[in-house]
Amino acid sequence: MKGRGCRGGRRETGHLFVCQACRIQTRIASALRRLPRPGDLESPEPVSEEFVRRVSAAAARDWRRRLRRRAVLSAAAALLFFFLAGAGQESGAPDALRPEDSYVQLLAPSALESLLPD
Repeated sequence: MKGRGCRGGRRETGHLFVCQACRIQTRIASALRRLPRPGDLESPEPVSEEFVRRVSAAAARDWRRRLRRRAVLSAAAALLFFFLAGAGQESGAPDALRPEDSYVQLLAPSALESLLPD
């Protein structure tokens, strides 16, 4: 393989002594060949049944906890939606209101204002 700064003449004897780019590339390739493969460095260890049992129990607890939290949040969102939908409805038909009643509604505080902090 020709190096980036190779001036050619790779087949000549002594080319690596003259061409620094090919010399660097050859040294790197040689060093990489001497490294052990990652699979050789790892030794297979037997896994204890107690460890597998603990991990599977923790995973099951986490799954149940997430399912429970999702159910609680869904119920809270549904209750909030229905509360706001019910608070937004007006009591009675709009054409049944007299003009005095509509002015009173403008001056009266809203039911939702009592829930807001000061």
